[in-house]
Amino acid sequence: MANRRLFRILLAIACFVFAGVKGWQIWQGEYEWIDVFILIAFLAFGIMYVVVLTKNTPQE
Repeated sequence: MANRRLFRILLAIACFVFAGVKGWQIWQGEYEWIDVFILIAFLAFGIMYVVVLTKNTPQE
């Protein structure tokens, strides 16, 4: 398999950006329950990608 480190970094950034957008909507008071669910999902996926990235980092 090819090294997918850059792809995972971009996915983690995108997940945190989308979570931030949903968080901003919730902060403004314009939200429904699905927005809270999506916020939690994006945070979970972003954290998962960060954990995978730090786990697969080669030790020197």
